[in-house]
Amino acid sequence: MQMTEAGLMLHRSASQILRDVELVRQEVMAEGKHLTGDVIIGATPSVIAMAGAELIRACRERLPRVRPRLLEGYSAYLQNWVLTGSIDVALVNGLQPDSPRLVSECLAVERLFAIGPPGMFAGDPVGLASLLEHALLLPSAQNPIRSLLDTGAAGLNLSVSTVLEIDSVTLLKDLVRQGLAPAVLPFGAVKYELETGVLSASPIVSPEIRSDLDLIYLADRPPTRVASEVIDMLLEILRQIVSEKEPNGFVEIRHRANARRKAKT
Repeated sequence: MQMTEAGLMLHRSASQILRDVELVRQEVMAEGKHLTGDVIIGATPSVIAMAGAELIRACRERLPRVRPRLLEGYSAYLQNWVLTGSIDVALVNGLQPDSPRLVSECLAVERLFAIGPPGMFAGDPVGLASLLEHALLLPSAQNPIRSLLDTGAAGLNLSVSTVLEIDSVTLLKDLVRQGLAPAVLPFGAVKYELETGVLSASPIVSPEIRSDLDLIYLADRPPTRVASEVIDMLLEILRQIVSEKEPNGFVEIRHRANARRKAKT
C-alpha cells in the first residue's frame, strides 16, 4: 500500500495540528511546580558537537520531567523542518529567514575556520586570500557558510574555487582527512577531530569570517516555556565553554532578552 498525494498532505497537516495540541497541553502543565513536556530542537553539527551531550545531561539533572530531542542538520534543512512543524525551534548559522512565517533571533556569533589534514594548519590565523589559493571542499550554494565565504572573497576581488560541493559534514571531514582538499567550517564541527589530531584548523582572517548563530521559529508558534528553558540552558553551556578560554570559535554569546530579532518582511 502507498499513500496518495492527498493522503500525504492530510498526514502532514494532521501531524502539525496534533503537535500544536500537545504544545498547548504542555504550556498548561508548565504552570505547575515542575516543568513537564518535550521539545524538539534542531541544530547545526557545530552546536551539537560543542554542547549537545552537556545539554542532555543538564536537562536530566535540572529538568527531569522535560524530554529534549536534538536533531542535527544543515541550516537550510533545519529551516524547512521548522516550517513544516517537524521541529519546534532550530539553531542555524547566519540564515536570513526566507518566509514571513519565520522569526529569527541572533543568539551568538562564531568565527569560521580553515580545516585541513594533520599538519596543514598550525592554529595560527590564515588569511582568506591565502586560503582561496586552494580549491576547497564546501557545502552547496544555499548553505550560509558558503554565502559568507563568497561574500568575503568578493570583497577581495577574488572567487571561490571548489573541488566538490558536499552537504554532509561527516563526508566532508573524511575527505579533508584523506587530503583531497581543505574546507571551511565552524570550530565545533571539528572539535573532536582536532582533539584527536586527525584534522588541523586555523581561524580565517583578513577579513575574519563570522557567522551568526540564530534561533528560528514560527511567528505564530513561538517557543513554549519548556523550549525557552532548554534554549537558555544551552546558552548557559555555551557561555561556560567560552569562559574556559579553550579554543571554541565563539566571539559572543547573548542573552535572549538582548538578542537581535530578524524577520522576513
